[in-house]
Formats: sequence, structure tokens, C-alpha cells
Amino acid sequence: MWPEVEAVKSENRRELKLTGASVSERIVKNGGSLDDAVYQLSALNLLDVNDTPLDRISPRIDSLTHLQSLLLYRNKIAQLPATIGQLGELKVLDLSGNRLTELPGEFGKLHSLTTLNLSFNQLKKLDLSALDRLSVCNLSGNELVEVPQFHTGEVHHLTEVNLEKNSIVALPEELTRQQILRVLNVGDNKIEQVPKYIAKCAKLKEFNLKGNPLKDKRLLKLVDQCRSKQVLDYVEKNGYQPPKQTPKENPSTASNGQQASPPNGALEKEQEEAQLKIIVRKATATAPKVTFTQEARSARPHILLCIVRSFPIANLKKFLQLQNTLHDTECNRRQLATIATHDLAKVKGALRYHAAPPAEIEITALGSAAAQGKVTAEQYYADLCHQAELLRKEKKRNTYSGVHKYITLLTAREQFAYLSDEEKVISLPPLTNCDETKVSATTTDLLLEVTSSVGHGPCVRVMNVLLERMLLMDVEVVSGGVAGAATEQHPAAGERKKKSKTNAKEAAERVATVRYDRAVTLTVEQVQLYDHEGKPHSVFPGKGDLCGDETKRIVVEMA
Repeated sequence: MWPEVEAVKSENRRELKLTGASVSERIVKNGGSLDDAVYQLSALNLLDVNDTPLDRISPRIDSLTHLQSLLLYRNKIAQLPATIGQLGELKVLDLSGNRLTELPGEFGKLHSLTTLNLSFNQLKKLDLSALDRLSVCNLSGNELVEVPQFHTGEVHHLTEVNLEKNSIVALPEELTRQQILRVLNVGDNKIEQVPKYIAKCAKLKEFNLKGNPLKDKRLLKLVDQCRSKQVLDYVEKNGYQPPKQTPKENPSTASNGQQASPPNGALEKEQEEAQLKIIVRKATATAPKVTFTQEARSARPHILLCIVRSFPIANLKKFLQLQNTLHDTECNRRQLATIATHDLAKVKGALRYHAAPPAEIEITALGSAAAQGKVTAEQYYADLCHQAELLRKEKKRNTYSGVHKYITLLTAREQFAYLSDEEKVISLPPLTNCDETKVSATTTDLLLEVTSSVGHGPCVRVMNVLLERMLLMDVEVVSGGVAGAATEQHPAAGERKKKSKTNAKEAAERVATVRYDRAVTLTVEQVQLYDHEGKPHSVFPGKGDLCGDETKRIVVEMA
């Protein structure tokens, strides 16, 4: 019996938390499962297992009949047992950061569930209509193409829904039946039109639409620069009106001219006004050939590579800080993905994405060329774990925190993934790059790398954000956007009350088109991946991989 389990049993505790390197090692030795004794703790109210290689939950979970909180975030769970539906007292369930693609039908039996977090999995479709007490639901970072069905009845509970970073294209009228819904986040989806009926959600206070390809340009500016109330007021008056079901209906007039597709001339004008462009060019003969092996597919299966040409780094410190910031935010401290940037001129010959025992991999880690030189991945990882353990003890914490959290991803791994050229290992994700290919003030062409053990989707999202931030690094807004708001005239004291009543439409008319101090183009070159037999595997970025951002007037062109 594991010591943590034995302590809970002997002391008759109601809570069990399992995390950290030692727990991860035991889970790996136990075939990806928990100690069977966990399921004998029938008095448990809370079970928390996070940041481990746990990939399965025993059907015996139903023996934890008094469980109220089940926290299983950032593990590797791909499937839930049907018996989870027997947890009749469960109120809080957190399965974020796992590998779920679907839920068992019995999931709908969790009638006491009030808080559900399924963010950053691989779910494509959900029906939550049976969860009649659900109040807070987070489904961000999945692969949903439509808004899930939620319970509708005489008693209303749903107050907060987060659907950010999916592929949702429309907002269904069923949402208006959630009469106490206060927060609706559908940012970073594929929504082009916002229907008028959304304004019928009378209690809605926070409504996030940022990062969607909205057709209504005025609404697009309001979303980026105004409060939710102004956005909802505008949608109520000028939103998309779904066409009536008649054969002669003309869809071009269904939105009262506000959100219909603009004529060709208007589209051409929009293109002319765009100052920020990402131009994608096909792979050239000089680009390195990249081979993706079967071993790498087993160890860390997702990788994207692309080349950025003629990108002088005016401020190296700012560029490196950008990468660190994205690791903390978009990459969730490297739990979802890891970024590596290389000076392409220092990459020698063909590339190989492979995996091997860490004792067989040698790398000159970034920043350690003079002090340490070339070391094995095994030694580098051991040193990193030692540093993390010292810091943990110094801070008197139970688990690794901050920058060291990601090292648990490699706990008890027999093989580490790495990227090498013909002379050296250039990347050891998620740990480090090599020192030889680090970018410098003289770098002009970059090789960008994003890898993940979670999924292809996080890689694409992170690469999109990285390229966008690189494009925006050295430009400033001179009108519209933040700059436009900052230069707006302030009313005199006696006029404040009157001005505060300005309606959303008038506010939208004052929002200027965002303009920058100069035009910038980022040239991105595709990189082709080949499998172990030399056959084409994939190419990035392909059509639709880079989406641009209309709110920032960033357009993507395939050359």
C-alpha cells in the first residue's frame, strides 16, 4: 500500500492528494494506474491526482460512494470507466489537461455535479443535457465544432460556460433558455455571425467573442475595445437575424446589411488597408529535410516546424522574453507544448525527430557550453530534478512549482524525444535547446519548433500565437485600438453624466480602424516532414493552419 493511502486509511481522513515525482514513478511501475487500495477508501470526500502519468481510472471508482470532489487534472487519461456515473454525491469534477476524446453515456448520471472542467482534452462533441445541476462548465481548448447541449428545465443552475479555443461556428438559440447564464466565453473559435437572440440572455454580464472571424467589422472593433454590455447592446440592435425558412429568402439581406459578406470591392479595400501580413511560401530546396521516426511518435508524438525568413532580431532580450511568456501562458508552463527557436544558419544538414534512452542522447544545453559542455540527457535531467528538489525544500512545498513543473512529464520515461541535425542534438523537449543553434543579434533566418505530448491542436495554437507576436514585436498602434482609446478626448465635468449614456452604436462609430506606425510582413516558409520510410508525412503551415487576426488587421496569404 502506498504511504499516502496508508496514512489516510489509518488516520481516517476524508481527503487524499497524490502528486509529485515519487507518485509518478509509482504510477508508471503500476502500469499507469493508482494503487488498488485507493478504491477501498470509501469514506473519501476528495481525491486529487494531478501532474502524473496516470492514464486509466479503475472501474472500482464507484466504490468511493461519498466522493464530492474528484480532481484528476494534467494526467494522461484517455478514457473514463462507465462506473463513474455511480458517484451520486460528486459535485466537482476536474479532468482538464488529459486526452479524453469522448465521455461514457453513464456520465449523464452525475446529477449532483455543479462544477465541471474538461478543458484541454480532445473532445469533439458533447451532450451535457442530463446534468441538471451543472453551474460552472469549462470546455476550453478542445475540438468542439458546436455548442454542447445543456440542461433546460423549470429550475436553472447554469451560470458560467467557457468554450474558448475550440472550432465552434455558430451560437444556437438554445443558449437563450439558460436564464441565469452570467458568463459566456466563446473566444478564439470560428464564429462569423452573432445572432440577435443572444441578447435575450438577460443575466449575461460577461460575453467574450475575441479571436473570432466576425464578418461585421463594427462589431469586430467593439468586441476588441468595449465592454460586454456595449457588445450585447449592439448585437440586440444590429446582430445577425437568422433567415426565415422560405425558399425565396435572400441571405444577403438577412442581417440588415450589418453582417452580410461585403462586395468584392470592399474586400479588396480591406486587403489594401492591411498593414500586417504573414506570407506563407512553399518549402524550398534549401530547407532542411526532416524525418519523423516511430520512436518519436511513441515518446512525444506531435511536432510542428516552420522557417521564418529575413527576420532581424532588433531586440534579443525582448524576443527571448516573448518565448518565456508564451511558455508560461499559451503552453501552460510547458504542460501543453514547448517552443524552441533556432538560428537556421547554424543548423547543419537534414533533421531527424527521434527518441532514445536518455543515457544515449548527448546535448550541449542552452547557456551551459562554457560551464558544463556536452552532457547526456540522463545527467541533464537528473541535475534539473536535483535543482527542483532543492527549491521545493527551500520553499517548503509538497510538489514542484513554477518553471520546474514540466519535468514530471519525463518521470520514469525510458525514452526521451529529441531533434538533431547531422552533427548534434539541437533540441530536447520539453527541457532545453542546444547552445550551438541559439539565436543571436545577427540571426536573420529562424527555424521555429513546437512540440507536444498532448495533441496536434495545442501545437497549432501555440505556433499561431508565436508568429503573431513576432509580427507585432516592433510596431506600434497609432490610431484605433489601444492608441485610439488613449487619445480620445475626455468630457468636461458637467458633461460626464450625459456622455456616459452614449449608446453602443455611437461608441462603435467613434472606434477608428486600427493603424500601425509602419507596415510589416513576416515571411514563413513551409517545412515538410517525412516518415521513417522517407514518405511525406505532413507539411506546416498548410492551408488553414494560420488564421490571422482581423481585430489586429493581420492577414495571412498563401504565396
